[in-house]
Amino acid sequence: MAKVIIAWCTCVLLSITLHAQTAKVIPSGRQLKEQGIKMGLPMENPMLQMMLADSLNKRSAIAPAKTYLRQNLPVVPDIGAGKYLQESARQEFFQFIGNSAGKQQLVQLQQSMNTIKDTARIRRYMEDKLRGFYALRDETGVNKLLGAGAYSNHLKEANASAFADNTPGVPMLGTSVTIADQLMIKNIPVNIGYSNISGQSTWSNPFADQSLVKFSFDKAAYVKRLNSIVEKKYDLKKYFLKDIDVRSAVKSFTRNRLEGIQQQLAGLGEQQSAAFSSLLNSDHIIQLDSIQLKNELLNNRVLGITAEDLEPAVAALQDSILLAYPLADSTLNSQLQHFRTASAARKYMAGVFALKKEVEEGLQAKSIISDGRVAEGKISGQLEEESSKIRNIKELLPLNGLQRLLLSAKQFDIGNIAASGSKGGVQDLFMSGLQTSFLNNNKFLMLGAGKRIDGGTIRDLTFNSSLDPGAYSMQFLQMGAGDISQPHSHAAVVNANTKSDSRRQYTTLTLPRNTFVGAFSEDISLGSYGRIAAQLSKSNNQFKNSATGNDPMVASKAAALSLFNDFWETLSVGLDYNGKVDEWNMSQRAYVSYSGLGYNNPASPGAGRGTIRYGLKLKRNWYKNKLVLGVRSDFQDISSSALTSSKWKNRQFAIDGRWKLNKKMAFDVRFNQSAMKSTGEKAASFQYMTRQLSLASQLQGKMATLPYNSNIMLGYQQIDILPQHSTLLNININHSLVISSHVLSMNLFYNKDIKGEAVYANLLTLETGWTYLVLKKISCSSGVTYLDNKAVVQQLGFRQTAGTSVLPRLNVNMYVDCRKNLLNTPQNYLFGNFRSELAISYQLN
Repeated sequence: MAKVIIAWCTCVLLSITLHAQTAKVIPSGRQLKEQGIKMGLPMENPMLQMMLADSLNKRSAIAPAKTYLRQNLPVVPDIGAGKYLQESARQEFFQFIGNSAGKQQLVQLQQSMNTIKDTARIRRYMEDKLRGFYALRDETGVNKLLGAGAYSNHLKEANASAFADNTPGVPMLGTSVTIADQLMIKNIPVNIGYSNISGQSTWSNPFADQSLVKFSFDKAAYVKRLNSIVEKKYDLKKYFLKDIDVRSAVKSFTRNRLEGIQQQLAGLGEQQSAAFSSLLNSDHIIQLDSIQLKNELLNNRVLGITAEDLEPAVAALQDSILLAYPLADSTLNSQLQHFRTASAARKYMAGVFALKKEVEEGLQAKSIISDGRVAEGKISGQLEEESSKIRNIKELLPLNGLQRLLLSAKQFDIGNIAASGSKGGVQDLFMSGLQTSFLNNNKFLMLGAGKRIDGGTIRDLTFNSSLDPGAYSMQFLQMGAGDISQPHSHAAVVNANTKSDSRRQYTTLTLPRNTFVGAFSEDISLGSYGRIAAQLSKSNNQFKNSATGNDPMVASKAAALSLFNDFWETLSVGLDYNGKVDEWNMSQRAYVSYSGLGYNNPASPGAGRGTIRYGLKLKRNWYKNKLVLGVRSDFQDISSSALTSSKWKNRQFAIDGRWKLNKKMAFDVRFNQSAMKSTGEKAASFQYMTRQLSLASQLQGKMATLPYNSNIMLGYQQIDILPQHSTLLNININHSLVISSHVLSMNLFYNKDIKGEAVYANLLTLETGWTYLVLKKISCSSGVTYLDNKAVVQQLGFRQTAGTSVLPRLNVNMYVDCRKNLLNTPQNYLFGNFRSELAISYQLN
């Protein structure tokens, strides 16, 4: 059965992989949107280039006169908008490049123009830089802006507390310290976290040096700081050409060009000159096509131009006659005048048609800009997106290699960190080391190395040895297409070596071994129907002393090369579908996974071995979430022997519902059952079963004129742990009442054993609380506690909290819980009767 499931999962995984590979050639909607926005700025449009250059020329003309070292500046190439810039604007433009991008950029640009002749690259560079020059708001050197505040320190939090507790299994006397700081190094923010707990345990063992330290790159703060410099130096709305009124600019340009064309007409009479001046205007050029423009000329009675006059053969004949008779001839005077008018009309229409082509390009620029704004919504909305901020920072600020690299970083953590990647690779790993991940152009890369320690902590104070490895040193890599939290296709590898470890009284002595893990994961979007994720992971162990000697490199190589040994026993595969059907208001999940008994992944401590898991979850709502019903089932088979078919079989089932009558009243019902049995060569044996039915209500309202909140739960529970068969009834009440500025609260839990075979017998816990102010400054809460577990413990106690602000930024909080044993039993030592805490915190900022 296991091999059938494995084969099925493998086939599905391969089909998903093939589908993902073919789907990669089609960009996602978001990618198309981002590409459209970036390519939608029509800087290659000649009309837009002229308008942009005209604006820069005017700005340069009214600016105060400046002196430039002309010989040190490269020549602006006559391509793109550069050929429309006047000399003063050209010099200011290259001065801007030197101030914003550095002199090295000028040198590289000069080399490109002189040697490479890469006009396409220069054109793209010019387009980006000219838009930045056009949007320039602050002429302060960008390096000066980057230098202001590039090194700073911001202490976020500092807390210290002391506590005392005589409950077994926890520290008896101790202190704790927490510090959170942010250090800015060359505009790179680094968060520093430190936490320490120390003192004396119940067994008189010191537990000093229990500290956690973490250094992490703050991506959000980094982008925020650099973006603030961009916004200070540039008007980003102008950078996206939002301020350009293309239509008005086109009309103005057309009007000026028409006047220039008319002024070039010579040798005409006063009446003909006036006719040409009034023949066409800017609206005609913009709105009419070439045929309609030609008809405007032919329909003008003053000029008297016919269609034949515009024919090439007739035009050539007329021009030759004009050359033969350059002077007036009384016998041909009227005919020559017509030829001169026709020649002027041909020159006029040639200029008009050329102008029409340029106007069409200008209107195309207007259409591109308008379409880009419609696709994106609003420019201001686009500027708030992190991807847009990062793109603007890269284009407008002179960053070094490390600063540019960090713009693509998702995380960079050093110290005591929680590392996690895709399933099958690194997941839920707490270690001491380094982890970093990057995402650029939808390409993902994660790297990490560190040490995992499994023993010797506070929870292990009662133990002194272990058969499992006490520590692993490991390195891991994950890479592929797509972000880890989005649909993706990734491959991962993990290399780990066991370490014998001795700390204080805790010692582990194990045979050194190397473990190598290779994994693949696919996460595919199904659109509105959700996502499906698949993973395949394979591990291999190599014991150094048994075959490879003591060289770690040889052992690592042996483990990697023998990865496909014992394939089924060291394989882990899984499928997980999460989705929803909006038409039915339903969400669903289905999953199945398998891991062989020999599978071992040190980078995923929670990964099971010798396990088959599968389950289903359905949830649906009606009447706008007023009625909700959910069903869930989880099954798990765990192999308990490498030699036989013995297994632990766990079955869980749950159904729950919620009915919300109104904003003040709601009811919940839940039924769940969990059972386990063992199977083997002999008959199956029952291990345990628990079954519970609960009803709950949430009420809000007023008692007289006092607001209250009440939660009540009634439960019926069966627990079968051989040889006991318990049947329990329990009630849980949480009630709070607001009286003026005070809150009165009561919490009650009562469990009744019906059969007299209870696992934890009759149990009653009761807590009350009253909040109030002392001296209008000290916030206090006082309450009474009562615990009664039949024949085990009986306690009555008092609980007090107090907190105040000694100074505007200095806070002091105190907590005391004292209890009196009312019943003398052998189990009293298990229940502490005193706990106190004192915490002092100072807020520096």
